[in-house]
Amino acid sequence: METKRRLPVLKVPSADGDDEATARPPWQWVGFGALAIFVVWLPLAFFAAWIASRLNESGASPVGPVAVLAAGLAVAALAGGFLVGRWGAAGVGVREAALAGLAAAIIASALAFGAPGSLWGALATVVVAVPFAALGGKLGLGRRPFGA
Repeated sequence: METKRRLPVLKVPSADGDDEATARPPWQWVGFGALAIFVVWLPLAFFAAWIASRLNESGASPVGPVAVLAAGLAVAALAGGFLVGRWGAAGVGVREAALAGLAAAIIASALAFGAPGSLWGALATVVVAVPFAALGGKLGLGRRPFGA
């Protein structure tokens, strides 16, 4: 009976999880986290803008619509940070999650550059996204499998 022949190009993952050679560098997890923030933020921003417009029509204070929009970003940053903390490679954690929030805030601010109030919006985006992404990273670290 012949033994199985394996291609030398393909690497079989080990049973104990990440190999040091195949683990992604931390900067890639920052990019994954920023992308995850945008993926979650896009539908939340749609619904938050709809709710904010209803609040404006009803004559509510200006704080209400801003809080609704900020809550959508906070939930998205929390989710992106959780992704980085939970599934990141060894050595990836809260710092990379916070950097993912900062990267998402910088990209969003650059896209909104020139709009009325964009300077204050950029500051508010950073103030909301970074701490919530760091919190998500911390929560994600707590959900990692033992020994990872």
